[in-house]
Amino acid sequence: MTEKPDPVTPVVTENIPSLAGGVSAIASANAPFIYFDGAPNFGFNFGVANISLEALRFTAVPGTTNVVTDRVTVAHLRMSTEGLRQLKSAIDGIELLAKPAADGTHRFEGDLWPVRFNNS
Repeated sequence: MTEKPDPVTPVVTENIPSLAGGVSAIASANAPFIYFDGAPNFGFNFGVANISLEALRFTAVPGTTNVVTDRVTVAHLRMSTEGLRQLKSAIDGIELLAKPAADGTHRFEGDLWPVRFNNS
């Protein structure tokens, strides 16, 4: 007789409905992934930081072998000063991970999982 393996206990990362202090699966499902090539302007107005994000588009010109490039705004970020501090902390962490180690290799090379930093 074949033995049945023990059932694997699922790991819950999102909750439906959302729970206080947890990650909402319903709200997270529609969160956009934003790719951008540059942040051409930023500002601070009435306690709110703002950054505009742009991406480059490459479009073939019909009937030719030419390609034209233009820029499009893909997001307008608005954040509190705390959100700004946490975004800066995340960027600092990414830059640290991207910096080659003394032996020329990159930290976490090939690792697909994000690294979480304590932002407090």
